[in-house]
Amino acid sequence: MQGVKEGVRFGVASLGFGMRWFILLTGLLIAVAVIAGAAKKREVLPADIRVTVKQRDGAELLVTYELKHRRRALIFGELSGGYRERRWSVLTPGFELLRLDTEDQIVRTDGRKFERVTLAAKPDLIRLPKEYQPIARYGVDGAMIYTGHFWPMTGRGGRTNTVFNFTPQKGASVVAFGEAAPRLENWRSPMAHPAFVYVGPLEPVETPDVMTLVDPAAPDWIKQEFETLTPAAFAHLADVFGFSPETKPNLFLAAPLGSDEGRLSYAGDALPAQFQITLEGAAWRNDTDQSRDIFRKSTIHEAVHLWQSAARPSADKVAAWIHEGAADAIAAEAMVALGLWGEAHFVSDFDRARAECALNLEYGSLAGAEKRKSFRALYGCGHVIAVAVSRAERATVGDFWRNFVQIAAEQDEGYGEDLFYETIKDRTQDEGFVEAVRYFVRTPHADPGRAIDRLLASAAPPLASPAGR
Repeated sequence: MQGVKEGVRFGVASLGFGMRWFILLTGLLIAVAVIAGAAKKREVLPADIRVTVKQRDGAELLVTYELKHRRRALIFGELSGGYRERRWSVLTPGFELLRLDTEDQIVRTDGRKFERVTLAAKPDLIRLPKEYQPIARYGVDGAMIYTGHFWPMTGRGGRTNTVFNFTPQKGASVVAFGEAAPRLENWRSPMAHPAFVYVGPLEPVETPDVMTLVDPAAPDWIKQEFETLTPAAFAHLADVFGFSPETKPNLFLAAPLGSDEGRLSYAGDALPAQFQITLEGAAWRNDTDQSRDIFRKSTIHEAVHLWQSAARPSADKVAAWIHEGAADAIAAEAMVALGLWGEAHFVSDFDRARAECALNLEYGSLAGAEKRKSFRALYGCGHVIAVAVSRAERATVGDFWRNFVQIAAEQDEGYGEDLFYETIKDRTQDEGFVEAVRYFVRTPHADPGRAIDRLLASAAPPLASPAGR
């Protein structure tokens, strides 16, 4: 039985009076930074495009684009495997879908401008690797929609000023963030970002912290674990980062388990104030140490992204190893803090990340991993780097990210690699270590295992779990 995580704290020690006040002050500063960032609300202009999404048959959709100003093309960002070409059908006569090198376009066949077009969209038969699913079947007669793949782009690569209308089938609801309604009109995400929207018959469960939607097909032990783990993990992460999410998060859990008894697949996707989990494989029906361990750590990993998103940039792409590796490392610290792991398990988890990193650097550098689709390098090597940084500054990975989120939240463009390295330098006062991290990231290593050893040696102290610090 193979456990797969696709994508996708510390024990309490006695603190002196001064340290408690330092932690309190840090938390207050972060809260102020987050509130200040929320206060910088830009004026919302009337929409240039209205996208009306109607649920037709379970996960099949009817999508209509209405344009305020006539255009020659609707431009959409690239999707792997020719998804739109295979799963979209333009219904308005005289239009066609063009698949170009870096984008897809809907145009009139005569080249003239237009102001309205309608298409039918169906879910893919297989998951797109390392991409949000445009539409995913979600329980019986339900669908999870990622608005980003239906949101037209400008000619310069930004997103158009767009609002969405969502109309589910009769008797169903639309669920997005803290809203659950018979329909949504002129809707924009409160995060000004692409979002997950559910349409279907399931009723969400709202708590003081989150709004959850759990597939009834999920095994009872998964439902119970989800209900128990989520509040504990959220409370812990709020302590680690020093603030709670400003917008009540959505947590979605789908369980199209299938009949493959040997499969135990956990796929997680995170967005600002949202994350969704998809469990596949009949092995999830069995409550085992392996299945429980994968579910707990992977779910905490996805939850960490909710806090990291307070520091994510609005436009520029950031190297995924920075946040994915840290999310894995902070999740490991959380497993210890919540009493779910001991010291041996914590060290074993790091050894696994280290081995995964070495294996995935056999064919190129970490900097080039995304381009060559070596996605597991982002997790394993990012985890190694996060732990190396924590060693160098004699703190936990969570300590670094509490400060990093605060600093990045003050930046208009969020964070990038330069700010990441600058923060390491400020916190460690060790330029040599910073250069060692840069070198590790950008260099193809003839012996990746030895390169990892050198990086860790440059950080100094040996690995210990948060409980041992």
